[in-house]
Amino acid sequence: MEAAGARIAVAPGRARDRERTLDQRIYVRLPALYRAGAAAASQLPLGSRLRRTLVARSVRLAYAAANRRDFDVVLLGLDPAFEYRPAGDLMPPDLEPVFRGHDGYLELWRYWLDAFTDIRWEPEEILDFGDAFLVSTQQKGRGSGSGVAVSEPVFQLFALRRGLVLRQDDFLDRSQALAAAGRPE
Repeated sequence: MEAAGARIAVAPGRARDRERTLDQRIYVRLPALYRAGAAAASQLPLGSRLRRTLVARSVRLAYAAANRRDFDVVLLGLDPAFEYRPAGDLMPPDLEPVFRGHDGYLELWRYWLDAFTDIRWEPEEILDFGDAFLVSTQQKGRGSGSGVAVSEPVFQLFALRRGLVLRQDDFLDRSQALAAAGRPE
């Protein structure tokens, strides 16, 4: 346990992550089933083996879906009232600091896809706090205009409601992310 959270390692991506899993194909057609399962999983005891397994799998598959641009799958895990606050250092000053709802999430991705030819996030570790979790990732990509390779750590804090992501805040500093979660190191 660290910062009062359960530490969960994320297994590296797998070749089969390049396509939807059977359960993802079902959930896209029956999103209420996904929401019910997410709500039930969120009630599991913090640190339990089943919860750690489900959180690790869900996070790995959600990042894999985003990296392959399968946004129908990603949006399943986002609450309709979702808010995303990317790290200010990663965004140009003329963009809004908060992206709201599913449309806002997709708008932000359109920006990233214009700015980078191959942007992706690779999750490495999760700290599960129960009502929130912090994912340590590596953001990688290549600038569309410059061709310059980018690779830097990004710490993504997710607040949950009924098992769905209600809010995401990105940080370039782990200590700031933990402080935002109310769990200083």
